[in-house]
Amino acid sequence: MHKAKKLSPMIITVLTIALSSAAITTLWFYSSSDNPGNSLKTFNLTMLIIPVSICIGIFFILSRYISELKESHLRQFQLEQDVQQRNAEIETEKARAEAAQFQTEQINRQLQLSVSHADKIAQQAMEAGRAKGEFLANMSHQIRTPMNAIIGFSEMLSEENLSQDQKNQIKIIRDSGRNLLQLINDILDFSKIETGRLDVDVVDVPVENILAAIESLMRPAATEKELEFEIKRIQPLPYSIHTDPSRIKQCLTNLVSNAIKFTEKGHVYVNVSGEKQGDKTFVRFDIEDTGVGIAAEKLDYVFEPFAQIENESTTDRQFGNTGLGLAITRHIAELLDGKITVQSAIAKGSTFSLYVPAVVETKTFESDRNVSILKTAPAKTGGAANKLTGNVLVAEDSPTNQTLIELLLKKLGLGVTIVENGMQAVQSASTKKFDVILMDIQMPVMNGYEATRQIKKLGLTIPVIALTACAMKGDDQKCFAAGCSDYLAKPIDRKKLVETLAKYLPEQTQAPEVMQTKPLDIQDKPQENIMQNNEPAPAETGEIEIDWNLLTERIGDEELIDEIIPVFLKDNTERMQLLAEAVRKNDSREVNFYAHSLKGASGTIGASKISDLAKILESAGRNQQTEQYAPLFEQIKTRFDNLSALLAKSDWKQVVKDYAGSHHLS
Repeated sequence: MHKAKKLSPMIITVLTIALSSAAITTLWFYSSSDNPGNSLKTFNLTMLIIPVSICIGIFFILSRYISELKESHLRQFQLEQDVQQRNAEIETEKARAEAAQFQTEQINRQLQLSVSHADKIAQQAMEAGRAKGEFLANMSHQIRTPMNAIIGFSEMLSEENLSQDQKNQIKIIRDSGRNLLQLINDILDFSKIETGRLDVDVVDVPVENILAAIESLMRPAATEKELEFEIKRIQPLPYSIHTDPSRIKQCLTNLVSNAIKFTEKGHVYVNVSGEKQGDKTFVRFDIEDTGVGIAAEKLDYVFEPFAQIENESTTDRQFGNTGLGLAITRHIAELLDGKITVQSAIAKGSTFSLYVPAVVETKTFESDRNVSILKTAPAKTGGAANKLTGNVLVAEDSPTNQTLIELLLKKLGLGVTIVENGMQAVQSASTKKFDVILMDIQMPVMNGYEATRQIKKLGLTIPVIALTACAMKGDDQKCFAAGCSDYLAKPIDRKKLVETLAKYLPEQTQAPEVMQTKPLDIQDKPQENIMQNNEPAPAETGEIEIDWNLLTERIGDEELIDEIIPVFLKDNTERMQLLAEAVRKNDSREVNFYAHSLKGASGTIGASKISDLAKILESAGRNQQTEQYAPLFEQIKTRFDNLSALLAKSDWKQVVKDYAGSHHLS
């Protein structure tokens, strides 16, 4: 159409020229005739036709121009209409965008309010969980005090000359008290699980260490019920398991004690084997009993909290079961990347299977009375071939820890020099040659941080291993910043101590030249025989303050224990007097210092309840919460008096072992 519009003026011009030519041609023919008058007529007609033709052409041109002008106006009008419509659409879209932006801002404000509200709710929930945990912890301590008296006096009464009925009644009181203490422990653990505060410390531990602990704990209870109890090792068995030793013992103790509790005759076996599942290797503990059993339809509920399994002939309540032990055991197993399963049948017994990740290193087994015995390599502290060589400077102010570390290091074949504070450590390091320094952090006169910095300023490159009971997150970095080469938390783990020392000291190839240096103020003092009295002190209420498993795990053989305990008693009896005076004066610095020392020393011998209370008192001293000093000290004093009375007995070790065999210490 656009092309046709361009051709229109040309067509009009051609048409005008054609008409003019036709008129001229006609006139030419007409004028060529013989009639002379025609020439004038022709001229006149020509003069008429030409203007007419021109006018006709102009008319056509004007008509076309007018038509195009109209079309142009029409197009312009249409274009203006389109522009107006587009502007209207743009305005509409703009209004929609503004509305959407406003709505988005409203939603964002609502989200911010929701997030703020959710944060407040989460904070309130955390505070509620913390308050619940503190309430349960405080209540547990309050409940334990009368329960200790009940259990203690019932045990004392059971030794009197009573009739058989009276002995049975006393036994019921004692067993009920122990069950209540077990319930308290379970509730505390379950509370920690609910609040996500149940922590695990995963290390590599030999399987035999675990089995030896379970053997000593559980055999007395099985013997009392005249049950056959046996730990069967099925070869080949991985040498180590990757687990938390205390938590795995807790799981196995729960399972074995349940098996003994629900079995009236027959046997309880702990079958231990290695098992491959996919690309992982596990140690499998099958706790097998010939007890009452569980109905198949109820197996899915045994691991639920507070589950009470009732059979036709018996119930959990009949045996005093709390319904928490298996729930706690399952949760711990999952925390340790393991699992637990169960198979059972009514009146035929049950088998609970606990799977724990293994460290793959199998050992050879021998059979002895149908039980496979594991051949373990000599301990690092054993034969001369595994001893270390070198001289060690120990900076430690606690006599208990001084004695323990000295004995451990000498058994490794090392020369030992002991000093009591950081200033003495700097003086000794600058005048004598040492291969390693074990540096306590909190000491009088000069602390371990400053002492390490001073040693480094002297240009000495001796490796310094920090020892501290302040095993909080970030404390290791403080030690490294001060110049320490390594870091160990108290109570000292013998295995970790040996492994750490082995990084810096060579093994012995011949008898070392041991530096014979007396510890300051420790070897010159006479060792008082303070364990002659067999009578219990009045403060003793029945609960055993020492966890035998922790004690043997941290100190080792009983010879070391016999040497450490007298030093602990003398050292901390004096420390308790100093702490009492600091509490009386509300001296926050001294309360913090003496509570810290008591925490480490009591933790070393497995007196975890005293250590925990001392830790709380240490924190109160650090934060100057003076109102907490007296009540916390009274709790510590009561327990320390109980501990002192226990350790005054000549047979205290057997008492602690028997107690460990019939109690679950959390």
